[in-house]
Amino acid sequence: MKQWSQGVAGLAVVIGLGVGTAAAQDCTPKHQFETVESGKLTVALTNTAPYSLEKDGAIAGIDGELVQQFAKENCLETTYEIFTYPGAVSAVQTRRADIALGGFYRTAAREKVVALSTPVYLDQLSVASAEGLDTVDAIMGKKVGTVEGYLWVSDMEKLFEGSQTYPSSLNLAQDLQAKRIDVALDGFGSAVVQNEGKDFKVKVLKQDPRISATLNPSQTSFLLDKSNTAFVDAVNASIETYRKDGAIAEALKKYGLDPSAAEVGESRVIQ
Repeated sequence: MKQWSQGVAGLAVVIGLGVGTAAAQDCTPKHQFETVESGKLTVALTNTAPYSLEKDGAIAGIDGELVQQFAKENCLETTYEIFTYPGAVSAVQTRRADIALGGFYRTAAREKVVALSTPVYLDQLSVASAEGLDTVDAIMGKKVGTVEGYLWVSDMEKLFEGSQTYPSSLNLAQDLQAKRIDVALDGFGSAVVQNEGKDFKVKVLKQDPRISATLNPSQTSFLLDKSNTAFVDAVNASIETYRKDGAIAEALKKYGLDPSAAEVGESRVIQ
C-alpha cells in the first residue's frame, strides 16, 4: 500500500499458481477485450492482507473478491502468481499479467508505466491503541509509531516527539502489543489484520490539518496494461458498477474495513 512501493524493478517471488473455475461454455461476457492468455485473466498478486492474498488456492482479499467477480462476468478463468510490489508493477508493464492487485496507491510514478484503474477505495489512516483514541490531540504526549514509507511519516515526526518508524506493519503491531509504544498509525486494513484478537481498538483518525493524509486519504487502484485500452475501459466500468451496487462496500466490510472507504471522491494521484 505504501508510497515507496512504486518502483518497477524487481523480480517476482513466485510462490504458487492458482486457477479459478473454468468459464461455462454458454457464458456471454459482459465486455469485449483481449487478455494476455485467451480465456484467462492473469493476475499479479501481492500477499498483502486484507487487500489481496492467496487463500485455499485462489485469490482473495478485497481486491481479489472484486476481480473474481469481474472474471466471472467476463467468462474468464483466473490464474495468478505471487509477486513483490515492484515485481507486480513490472509484470503488468511487460504484459506478463493483465492486472496487479494489492491496494496499490495511485502514484504519479506508477502512472508513467502502467494504467491506474479508476479509484477502488480509500486507504484510511488508522490509530490502534488500547484506549480507542481517534484524534490528534488525544495522541499528543503518547509514544507513537508507524511504518516507514507512509505518506504521513513526515507529519507524524513533526507532531509527536520521539516517534518511531518500523519496516513493516507486523513489526509495528508487535511493539504496540508489547507496550513499547502507545499508539500505532497504519493503514486501516493492515491495522485490523495485525491487531485481530488483541486488546487494541482500531479507529479511523479524524480529520486534522496537521496530518494531511487525514484530509485526503490515498486512493487505491488496480494496475493495468496501458496498451490494452479496451480492458482498461472494462475494468473501470465494472469498478463504478461495483461502487453503485454496493459490492465494494460489502468487500470492505467483509474484511473488517469501514464501508465508507468505498466513497473515493474525485480521482487523484500522489506526486
